[in-house]
Amino acid sequence: MKKLLPLILVILIAACGNGEQGNMATEDNKADTTKTSASIRSNMSLKNDMDALEAVFSNDNWQIIDKKDTSYFYFSRLGDLTVNTYEYKIIKGDSAQVIHSSISPEKNDITWNFDGKKLQVRSATKGRAVLSERGNDSVQYEFIRTDNEHLSLTYPNKKNVVMKKMLALSLFLVRSNYDYSHGTKMAFDTTIYTRRK
Repeated sequence: MKKLLPLILVILIAACGNGEQGNMATEDNKADTTKTSASIRSNMSLKNDMDALEAVFSNDNWQIIDKKDTSYFYFSRLGDLTVNTYEYKIIKGDSAQVIHSSISPEKNDITWNFDGKKLQVRSATKGRAVLSERGNDSVQYEFIRTDNEHLSLTYPNKKNVVMKKMLALSLFLVRSNYDYSHGTKMAFDTTIYTRRK
């Protein structure tokens, strides 16, 4: 046992020395990682904002009822940094007056042409997005995901409307056309049918 003691001490000392070098290497790696993440932080935050916006709007078709005026918004994410938006109305069973826009980066901001104004994202989380009029931070639009089927939209004048999730766009348009032709209201039925096995 006495002969093994010096050998055990040598092994322990060697292990401790390697541990310090390993810790130093780890600290150097952390420093390199910090430098790298700092250099790409702006791109990552734009993507994170776009992910948050997708969580709020999803890739869905939304109905906005404002008094007697009803319009629809369809959101479709395209790649990491673009969400296509389509605002339309249903006239005689078909989509009409379609306004195409996109939510996308412009310099260091994410912008969207909405409600006839150019807006930029001020904050975005998975349940809430706040956009302000470009150049006027006090004019804000707030979108809140209240549940899976509804969004709350608050305009700058504090008017609040509820956006209701509709059927997938293609199915919604087909059913709207059918409703117009047959006098039914199937387009507003959100039942999802599954094929029998």
